[in-house]
Amino acid sequence: MENNVTEKSCMNCVTKSLCFSKLSDEELSMVDANKVELKYKKGEIIAKQGSYVNQILYLQKGLVKIYKEVTDDNNLILTIFPHGSLIGLPSLYSDNKMQYSAAAVVDSVVCAMDKKMFEDFIQSNGQFASAVIATMNRCMLYNFDKIISFTQKQMNGRIAEALLFLADSIFHSDKFNMELSRKDLAEFTGMSVMSVVRGIKDFKESGIIRDENSTIEILNREKLVKISVSG
Repeated sequence: MENNVTEKSCMNCVTKSLCFSKLSDEELSMVDANKVELKYKKGEIIAKQGSYVNQILYLQKGLVKIYKEVTDDNNLILTIFPHGSLIGLPSLYSDNKMQYSAAAVVDSVVCAMDKKMFEDFIQSNGQFASAVIATMNRCMLYNFDKIISFTQKQMNGRIAEALLFLADSIFHSDKFNMELSRKDLAEFTGMSVMSVVRGIKDFKESGIIRDENSTIEILNREKLVKISVSG
């Protein structure tokens, strides 16, 4: 990990989230004065489950997986965050330890901000507070859907749902470079690696997807959606 005080101003940042677009120039200047830009290589841990939280992290560039450490060898990936995401919001107004870990899926850049400053903005800026609540609500609703997937869907339904999530919410394309390993996909879908490998192979042989040179292309979206819905 490289740790440098960034010279990039929040006021001129083209990748700032909806939340930060609600801050005044004065508030953005405060963020500038109280943040550090951190650069992580692929696979590096950004935040560790069990550690104390004193910062809110903003993913300026890259891709990050959020996961629960279940055993020494197995994790459960809760979600994948694209650039523009905030990490650590559940720790607001709390002295709790980090309830999950975060790691870079690809080389990533994170802005670390003082949590107390973030909380002060929520109290003083209603539009900023509304944007933060909206962000947290989206995460909560996503987690509800994740529970339904784990408890109600069979193997192929979970894989189909994961591929559609990556295409629609992360890469915004039906053709994308699969940055997640097969183990990552297994931990994301709550399945074994062998089950994921078998499921991907079934989709490929059925002409639903193309999987070549670490690139996934959805060839029959209608059928993939149907499998995801029916489970």
